[in-house]
Amino acid sequence: MQNYVESFQIASQRTDALAGGMSNYPLKIDSGLTINIASVVAQIAKDFSEFLPHTDVLPGQCFRIARELSYILFDLGIRHTVTVGDIELVDGFYVGLNLEKFVRDVANGYRLEFVDGLPAGKPIEPHAWITLENGFVVDATVLASQHCKSSNPEEVLSFEDAVYFTGKRNTRVIRHIPMLNGFVYYQKVLTARRNGDLQNYRQWYEDYALGMARLDLFRLAPGLSAW
Repeated sequence: MQNYVESFQIASQRTDALAGGMSNYPLKIDSGLTINIASVVAQIAKDFSEFLPHTDVLPGQCFRIARELSYILFDLGIRHTVTVGDIELVDGFYVGLNLEKFVRDVANGYRLEFVDGLPAGKPIEPHAWITLENGFVVDATVLASQHCKSSNPEEVLSFEDAVYFTGKRNTRVIRHIPMLNGFVYYQKVLTARRNGDLQNYRQWYEDYALGMARLDLFRLAPGLSAW
């Protein structure tokens, strides 16, 4: 846990250096903060079951799912941030990112390449998850991805079982490796004008800043929550 917090703090500094402090809400990790992770997982499973047909649709959607997790966490009153990087699994790395190359690619922003003579976005392919303010990871796509690659992919993976969180037992996940956090990857790569994904995330940018500021205010002045 402590190693993750230290890596997260370094990722925050790296993000601020990359984006001039404009992409990263200053989330301070408090490892002593108690969050009922079982309730968080139950709410995620409930919400997902209402708009997704099954967990097989989760793999490859980590950035969009991170947005959905963010709204669920705001409803629960939990401060959090998006985190981007890689995962060490029992049999290797999930993405296999090289940190220096990844940061350089993000700094260069959205770029085109040609595939079969046609222009296409050049992939960078990191993984995205949520870091809670107590330093816990919440990741709702990696286990579904691993399930689809397993020897029994026909077995149904429940929405609750698909949610990885820090301390979850009997998973293939060893550790998440934060490299950047906040919205810098979204801003420089996913929502570049030529990529066409801006509409998917624009409202979330605004809602996230307002939501975090609101939770900060209520923490400083609890009486305001009754207004």
